[in-house]
Amino acid sequence: MKRLTLFIDADDTLLDFNKAETRAIKQTFEDYDLLNYDGIIDSYKRNNLKAWKAFEKNEMSRDDISTERFKWVFSEYNIEGIDLNKINTLYWSYLAKGADVMDGAREFIEKVYKDNDLYVVTNGTAFIQDSRFALSDMSKYFKKRYISENLNTRKPAKEFFDYIEKDVGFIDRNTSYIIGDSLSSDIQLGINANIKTIWFNKEEKTNEKGIIPNYEVKSFKELEKLIDELRK
Repeated sequence: MKRLTLFIDADDTLLDFNKAETRAIKQTFEDYDLLNYDGIIDSYKRNNLKAWKAFEKNEMSRDDISTERFKWVFSEYNIEGIDLNKINTLYWSYLAKGADVMDGAREFIEKVYKDNDLYVVTNGTAFIQDSRFALSDMSKYFKKRYISENLNTRKPAKEFFDYIEKDVGFIDRNTSYIIGDSLSSDIQLGINANIKTIWFNKEEKTNEKGIIPNYEVKSFKELEKLIDELRK
């Protein structure tokens, strides 16, 4: 059986970002007495996603994400007088406690980590991702975490994987795979870096982006079965 090298995304692949985000922004807006604005949590989520997609495309800096997403929300509701940096810092403090693990993720990792080399590859803020992994007790399964803030680049830029390859040393592309839920971030990273990809499509979304993964799975059980097949 071959030993594989698996580069696995964090948010919405290993850690439940949606749950952590919802809890954190609800607590933040409650502290600022903003929950009486109908739909404001959904507005934040929509604008946060918009900001991160711009970041992926190198159209927005990491620092700008932190303030622009709130600026866009407050503009929609004509809310004034809130310090954008302060509310972002509060939100981060709550988000850093979001250690929810995706259903089935821990069981999958426990089954594969001894026979394969596992790394985390994630866009995000370092102290938040480090805190969430520590609280989730998932760090012990991975050889290392690669976080965009620490690398001074981002998925899906080829430079993101260039850094990893230099840090890890030789990477056998015949036995290496990038696993993640995002076509535009994880799968595109694999395409840019010439690494095979596995799309973790748990929500069974239709692929309308023209970004084609090598493999697609819809659950951790399917992923475990695929890994077993690839090791033969």
